Amino acid sequence: MAAVAATASHIHSRSSGHRALGLASLGLAAVHLLVLALLPHNVWWVLALGAMTLWCLKCSWCVLRGGSPLSLLSMSALMGSCHVAMVIGLPWFAGHHHNHSGHAATHASLMLGIAVAEFLLMYGAAWLSRIDQDREIQAQYGKSISAPI
Repeated sequence: MAAVAATASHIHSRSSGHRALGLASLGLAAVHLLVLALLPHNVWWVLALGAMTLWCLKCSWCVLRGGSPLSLLSMSALMGSCHVAMVIGLPWFAGHHHNHSGHAATHASLMLGIAVAEFLLMYGAAWLSRIDQDREIQAQYGKSISAPI
């Protein structure tokens, strides 16, 4: 009976962490759609933002269903890095700002804000992955990896 209660509590706490991270990721996908709708972009950037949003939705769905947060971690790291690269104008992203005279000066601040949100999502995914790993090891071996050896 105690094992069933422990398993039920493990599933409940795990799913609440997955739910919070998945919902945060869905919120960030909505922000990408908002940026796409409100700011002028050429066709290539519309396609890139669309692909980013679809990838974000795929990872969100996976995490919401209790899947591993590692895909969300890698997606957020890549997207956050891309947003920073677009702001500072690295060679392969230089066209984002130089070809769009319609962007306001605050566009860079908005993109850096989204990059920060992506990095926060990345750290949340890493944290949840660590908790999941610790709980699995504790369930299998009866000891925690976060406890000192």
